[in-house]
Amino acid sequence: MGGSIMNKLLLQMAVEQAAIDYLVLLALTLLAITMSVFIVFQAYRGSRRNDSRRMFFLALGLAFLTVVPFSLSLVLTAVGQSFQTGPRMYSFYLPVSTRIVELCGLASLLYSLYIEA
Repeated sequence: MGGSIMNKLLLQMAVEQAAIDYLVLLALTLLAITMSVFIVFQAYRGSRRNDSRRMFFLALGLAFLTVVPFSLSLVLTAVGQSFQTGPRMYSFYLPVSTRIVELCGLASLLYSLYIEA
């Protein structure tokens, strides 16, 4: 009988810890998105102010490397939990989609380095 109460208590503590872990991760992700949007916005403003295509592609690359992967992570996690897609969403689809977006960001940064000013 005592073991059953102890098991319930341990399970409740594990659930509470998982909720705290999730909230910490969510807060850090939202902070990272906010900082990323600010940096991308500043680069975009610089491209508009100087009428610079290089700065525009730099801003675009930064957006693809920072803002989009974080946002994609939040959206696909919410969709995965809403539709109970299972572990494949997190072990395959999310990493693959994130890597594709990051490759687009790197390509944009590379392009910004090589286009004529």
